[in-house]
Amino acid sequence: MSQVDPWEKAAECARAIEISIDPHRKAVLDNLQHMWIALAGERGSLSSEELAREVETIGRLHTTLAGTDRDTATRV
Repeated sequence: MSQVDPWEKAAECARAIEISIDPHRKAVLDNLQHMWIALAGERGSLSSEELAREVETIGRLHTTLAGTDRDTATRV
């Protein structure tokens, strides 16, 4: 299983924030971006199992909350 890069997911959020016109969506993406950045910062102090659980949890939130961008019809 390939590991998700939290920094790349944070960058995806930043790109989606830039192109979104919906203020609510921007706020959701901003929160997700902060979660990914926090995880990236903690990465070194987590075991591989803990990191995998956190990636899975935030990834699930990301998919649920960000979903399809209605403004651009692209996925984050």
